[in-house]
Amino acid sequence: MTTAAEALAAYYAANGIEADPARAATWICKIGPVSVEFPNWKWRRDAITRHDLHHILTGYPCTMTGEMQMAAWEFAAGRYRHWAATLFCLPLALMGVIFAPRKTALAFRAGLISTSLYGSELDRNKPLTALRAEIAARRPASYPPETP
Repeated sequence: MTTAAEALAAYYAANGIEADPARAATWICKIGPVSVEFPNWKWRRDAITRHDLHHILTGYPCTMTGEMQMAAWEFAAGRYRHWAATLFCLPLALMGVIFAPRKTALAFRAGLISTSLYGSELDRNKPLTALRAEIAARRPASYPPETP
């Protein structure tokens, strides 16, 4: 049974991300061909592990479109409660409405019937199946919904 720690290690390796982005001094945001280096602010260090687990649990890729989907999902499921995180993620969700409207709407809809990992204790040794059950706590038995 795969644990959160094992899934994170595989996710980071597959996406060219350093082993523990929560400990890095800076991070690089890639938008198309442009890369911008930012400080790894405390709010981001506190949130990034759960954010990356959300990617793993929802299946939204580590791409620009995937980040737009993740922003929409997290706003609906329960965003990280810090004003700077909101200011950083809101434009991503809005970009999703413009550039990937269907995917963004479906992610938001999925978030409405899910709950995020923000605000809960995170045990990296917990199996992914248990974390998946945690985020699906509000989902009806008929999930996933049929898509037109």
